[in-house]
Amino acid sequence: MNTKISSTVQRAIKIINYLNETTGPQGIKNISDNLNISPPITHRLLTTLKMDGLVFQDADSKKYSLGTIFIDYANKIVTDVPFVSIIDPQLINLRDETQETVGFYMLTNNMIRMCVIEHVSNQEISRRAGVGNRIPLHLGSSGRVILAFLSEGLQAQVLNLLPEEEREILQQQLETIVNTRYSINEEEITKNVAALSAPVFGAKGKVIGAISISGPVFRWNKESMEQHISLLLKTAENISKSLQ
Repeated sequence: MNTKISSTVQRAIKIINYLNETTGPQGIKNISDNLNISPPITHRLLTTLKMDGLVFQDADSKKYSLGTIFIDYANKIVTDVPFVSIIDPQLINLRDETQETVGFYMLTNNMIRMCVIEHVSNQEISRRAGVGNRIPLHLGSSGRVILAFLSEGLQAQVLNLLPEEEREILQQQLETIVNTRYSINEEEITKNVAALSAPVFGAKGKVIGAISISGPVFRWNKESMEQHISLLLKTAENISKSLQ
């Protein structure tokens, strides 16, 4: 009995690891063939994993990818290690160099981004998002730079909830972000506020969050942001390296 239970757990772990290591959603046959697990057993295990939120099945393609619960697991791992002490000096330096508010946003398990670190600008007029502030992933520059680097399955969960026209515009923006590694917004979410954001990657190059520099649009706009893109990208790259 114990051997059977152990074998079932091992197969489930193999499936999870396979979905983590492969690119894009996977069908039952592909998973079965590559792991040498019979299709009926593969289907049964995927059904169980899906019920517990460990895998996600696309309604159209019927293919599987890792579930959003792993984002929650990743967040717990990050918060349980000396995360802030590793990246805080670089965020403070970015704040001081740009003279604008710098925030670090992380992806949560329900596909929204949450501000987990914020260093507010020392200028008299400044922008403050507030630690704990939660915003849907499809809105704003920091949400877009996270969304652009998620797996196809996770992207689909967000995009499929949007109206067709909005979805098509966002998909085009995401394609651009993959090439540029940054995103700009002006007054998209909050009037008179603009932001410049870049993604941060963790273990195995998986996107875990974003750095955002934000400020009042009269001072922090596309023209002024462009002067600090290279600094932002360098900071995001350094932080990503420190977390891998």
